[in-house]
Amino acid sequence: MIAAVLKEPGKIELLDYPLRNLNAGELLVKVNCCGVCGTDRHIFEGKAPARIPVIPGHEYSGIVADKASNTGKFNVGDKIAVNPNIHCGYCKYCQSGRVNYCENLRALGVTLDGGFAEYSIVPQSQAYKLPGDFELNHAAFAEPLSCCLRGVDQAEIQHGENVIIIGGGGIGLIMLQLVKLGGASKIILIEPVEEKQKQGLKLGADYVLSPFDENLISIVNDTTNNDINTIIECVGKTDSVNLAVTLSTKGTKLVIFGLAAKNENIEINLQTIFQKELVIKNSLLNPFTFERAVDLIVSEKVVFENLISSRIKLGEINQIFNGDVNLQLIKTLVIN
Repeated sequence: MIAAVLKEPGKIELLDYPLRNLNAGELLVKVNCCGVCGTDRHIFEGKAPARIPVIPGHEYSGIVADKASNTGKFNVGDKIAVNPNIHCGYCKYCQSGRVNYCENLRALGVTLDGGFAEYSIVPQSQAYKLPGDFELNHAAFAEPLSCCLRGVDQAEIQHGENVIIIGGGGIGLIMLQLVKLGGASKIILIEPVEEKQKQGLKLGADYVLSPFDENLISIVNDTTNNDINTIIECVGKTDSVNLAVTLSTKGTKLVIFGLAAKNENIEINLQTIFQKELVIKNSLLNPFTFERAVDLIVSEKVVFENLISSRIKLGEINQIFNGDVNLQLIKTLVIN
């Protein structure tokens, strides 16, 4: 099969890659499409850990092409979405239900070969069956949606809250939809790129502002009556987290969701945290949220077509990783 193999940081090669035999409990999946994630770029640049060489890509869906023994739940031809995160089940964190902290965590596309390939070997525990007529391009969003669900769970949003989302990329626009479903009364999206601003308004943002607006703080305070209940940071940059802290008001819950590179750091004044009683949370992976994500996708409560900026073939993948970052793009899908 043809696969995009990360040979070393900064170098992806398209290779004729041999497939091993299936082990019991495994499925051979014909990959339909795989989303390109910010984490993939961090791995490519050597800014996030991975096993190298590896086939990257962890946001994918496909069709079961073959199966080994002990996979009775699935049949050849089934459409599936793939949860890449594989917890061990026996470490202290798994045994206490905190599987996202697993000490032996493996992940398709990170420590195991993933979805930037014609085929992928997937443990049946990581496969979620889809309706036969479902659009597989949209099913590739199950993984980022499942992670966003964890982030929104961490935010504990109540009906009627004022919520700010910083960053209008794919993650921010998924978060926006979840926050709207959760009953927020005012949703403010902070995003500098005009096309992403437009999509934010289409998907339910009440207000869209640029982080570079010199009157940003006063506009936000006037809009929310200086009462911001929740801020979800979806960029993973020092500046965006600092902005979140600056915008926070008394009792704000701040969820730092964006995955930052290793060299990103922040400094927070301790009096600021004390005086505001600021609650700061993070969100790691997708513990027990994947089935909820699939259900939301199938029921079309969260939509994705407007988030797809481009579709490329597997053979064109170096255009994404070796080219300059196009800030206009929201989500690129690699299609087989």
